[in-house]
Amino acid sequence: MKEKTRWAFIIDKDEFVRLSLNKILKKYGFEAQEIEDFSQLEGRKKEIEGGMILADMEMEDLERWSSLLKKWNDRFILMTPLATEEIALRLKKVGVHRILKKPVEPKSLRKVIRDLSFPNGSGSHPLGKKGKGSRLKQKGGEAPYPKGVD
Repeated sequence: MKEKTRWAFIIDKDEFVRLSLNKILKKYGFEAQEIEDFSQLEGRKKEIEGGMILADMEMEDLERWSSLLKKWNDRFILMTPLATEEIALRLKKVGVHRILKKPVEPKSLRKVIRDLSFPNGSGSHPLGKKGKGSRLKQKGGEAPYPKGVD
């Protein structure tokens, strides 16, 4: 049986970030596509349900697209250099529950991806065998991110 393609849609103004994420996501088994905004996701329900949306967007844009954001909040990951408790609370109010601090570390991205469920039909996890390197250890002296921020 053919495995379904897992899509990752990337919204970011920085070309270097898009290229880096594209490379990382392909390594993790995703078909990555760069998009300008949420309007390009209309009519792509199946791809989104089996994938995810990674975006660096301003609060005004998130509020403008709140209806689609609420529809796809379980597939949405916000990337931001500003990850404070206050911002995390404000983002949760507009429907953002997954936040990655920029610059995005591949291990942090992998952890967030592991927390998503992917209906691929095979019952296997999209990032390999269960239990193989799935835990991140915090090193001494590092301050943890606010709750909800990886």
